[in-house]
Amino acid sequence: MSDQQRGTVVGRWGPVALAVVLCGLFFFRALSSSGVFLGGDALRVFLPMRAYWASRVSALEFPDWLPYDGLGQSFPGIFITGTFHPLMWPHLVLPLGLAAKVALLGCFLLALGGTYALVRAWDVPRAGALFAGVTFAFCGYLVCITNNPTYLQAASTLPGVLWLALRFLRQPDLARLTLAGMGLALLAFAGDAQAFVMANALIVCLTALEPHAGPWRRRVTACALLILAGGLLAAPQLLPAAALVSGSEPGARSLGEAQRFSLHPLRLWELVLGPFLADARGTQGIPYVVVTHLVPSGGFGRAWVDSVYLGTPAWVLALAGLAASARQWRAWAFVGLWGVLLALCLGDALPVYGWAYHLIPFWKPFRYPEKLVPLVSLGLAVAAGLGWKRCLGAGGPVRPVVWVGALMALPFAGVALAEGRGQWWSEHWLRARWPDVPGPVLRGLSDNVVATTATAALLAFACAALALLRERPALRGSLLVVLQWGALTWAHEPLYQLSPEELLSTPPAFVEHIRARFPSPEPVRVASSLRETTPPRLPGLNYHDSLHLTLLSALAPDMVAMWGLESANEYLPGVSPRVRQLKADRVQWFTRLAPRLGTRFLAYATSEHAAFAARLSVRSTFTDPLLGLTLVEYADAVPRVLLARPECVAGRDEAARRMLSATLPPPDVALVECTAPLPATPEGPLGPVRVLPGTPEHLTVEVDARAPAVLVVNDAFQPGWRATLDGQDVAILPANVAVRAVAVPAGRHVVELRYRTPGLTAGLIVGAAAWVGLLLACLGTRYVPRRRAAGG
Repeated sequence: MSDQQRGTVVGRWGPVALAVVLCGLFFFRALSSSGVFLGGDALRVFLPMRAYWASRVSALEFPDWLPYDGLGQSFPGIFITGTFHPLMWPHLVLPLGLAAKVALLGCFLLALGGTYALVRAWDVPRAGALFAGVTFAFCGYLVCITNNPTYLQAASTLPGVLWLALRFLRQPDLARLTLAGMGLALLAFAGDAQAFVMANALIVCLTALEPHAGPWRRRVTACALLILAGGLLAAPQLLPAAALVSGSEPGARSLGEAQRFSLHPLRLWELVLGPFLADARGTQGIPYVVVTHLVPSGGFGRAWVDSVYLGTPAWVLALAGLAASARQWRAWAFVGLWGVLLALCLGDALPVYGWAYHLIPFWKPFRYPEKLVPLVSLGLAVAAGLGWKRCLGAGGPVRPVVWVGALMALPFAGVALAEGRGQWWSEHWLRARWPDVPGPVLRGLSDNVVATTATAALLAFACAALALLRERPALRGSLLVVLQWGALTWAHEPLYQLSPEELLSTPPAFVEHIRARFPSPEPVRVASSLRETTPPRLPGLNYHDSLHLTLLSALAPDMVAMWGLESANEYLPGVSPRVRQLKADRVQWFTRLAPRLGTRFLAYATSEHAAFAARLSVRSTFTDPLLGLTLVEYADAVPRVLLARPECVAGRDEAARRMLSATLPPPDVALVECTAPLPATPEGPLGPVRVLPGTPEHLTVEVDARAPAVLVVNDAFQPGWRATLDGQDVAILPANVAVRAVAVPAGRHVVELRYRTPGLTAGLIVGAAAWVGLLLACLGTRYVPRRRAAGG
């Protein structure tokens, strides 16, 4: 191999090897231990959903129905379950925690590589592209959203999707259309509907701003084809989700609810300085007391992510590039687009998110403006790469980098000095807004401000100094990449959370108690009244491990799915509006309505015992004094499937009024929203029912009714269910507002209920046709020219 060939190989594969090394070093703590990512919704949603998916698919069954949340809901209809994403497949062969770790760590390589390729497409030098990739891959949002891997998967996929789209827009052909469409579909399959929509919007912006996309007619045609291809390929996810939106109330029901996780204006300083509100040693994130007093999250006691830092060197290069390109209209168009995204992230601090909520028809299912922060992060990473090209590329002016670095370093150093010497920020700004701030919190925040501003000043000054290394561009590039990586590692490596794998594999005490009472595989439904809580101090466990153990032990949704227990609580967005309607009165729900709908157990904080005790009918009580939790078995819980006497009501409102009144109907009476009068059922025993083995989507019940009655199935009334009586189709009627009923005449009968997610069949047909059609067309375009060449 010649020196030139060797240099080409090193230049092409060197950044790849360096990216792998940087990812490995950043996540060395995760790679060198058996700990798993359990923070936030990783434990609440991501891992339980994957455990359920793997259990069903490994049994060669498709998981249409999810029985573990809100009395049941569609599994593929909920975007965040990610039913069709390729990263589901490792869960079939690897342990749950390890498969999740592999998937999550792969996301950071995907984010780095996608950003590198996107920036390289604009002729940014390899070192600058690697710098941009490092900026996005290790930014605060991506590292901290390991507590919600669904959104990490989507965010990490976005740069690669935009790169594929850019290639197609520049040179439209069938192969590039197929690849870009597959990227968009993969983004939809990742589980973030808003990211999919925003990616399409960004493709429209690329179409308008890209200088090499050709004439406007070709631009518009290519953009429309790409969006259409992505939608068709993602149809297996999009059509069930559209059916769910049309028949339910997913996402935000009000603007206030939509904006609960907004980026607080105070946190804008984090973008440049670092996570000055986070406690990297104790709670490993922004503590509860800081969230509630300084950066409130709409009633939540936690932040969506604990850092949004992007690295001070990235800001130096981005601002320097803007200064050097001040006369180019595309630069200011880019800044305007980035500013709109930032304004959306700020949510309730500005009216912009409200405008989107009210004016854009499909926006209402979305919620949490802070979910848009990765778009802001990616924009800054791209701007830093373009700034590198403009100022540090061959013949570029380095003066803007020097000036921006110096101008940023001076005020940061001044703030660090003022706070370190005279507590200028903490005493004059912080105390004015939080007069009774606890002393330890005040000192911790003060130390954070000094550390972050001093570090930012050093980083900005270092960028200015390195820019002067004109004669050593390779050394300068390497040092800048390492400087940015080091800044992000210092700020964010302590913030990702690992917990012992045993928390996933060891059933908590309440689960063992329930299984001792009900050892058969018959489904057992539980409820949990535990809300956001401060975990007790447990020996040998840190704050987050104690919190995870408490949530697991309190039978919070949807974690009970890992133990095969069903939940009367809802956490996922596809819950039936009928179920949600019955929860208007929290105490009424947990003491009277949940057991009426087939719930056998209730877990609550022992401190809440006084609120529940007088209204609970209890068969047995089991306590966990270490965690301060109590488990009670309802004495008045009705069976999940039973025969009942129908009492027809005019509609849902009348049924809700009766169910929410002070006196409930007798347990053997069901309030049925009848489409026609039902035969009267005389007093006396109604007869036995026998539930045959089946799947969540297929319920078979043998009924021996002594008189006309209704078979009540205490699962959510949702579109998609069909029923037969002795093989003949019959209507499913809403009962007790939220559950299902089938009218049965006297005698022995077999009732079957089957579920199919609305929109799924059509989505699979459309998606399969699009995938096969595009692939065959691509093969055809490659095969036909070869035949012509051979014939010639």
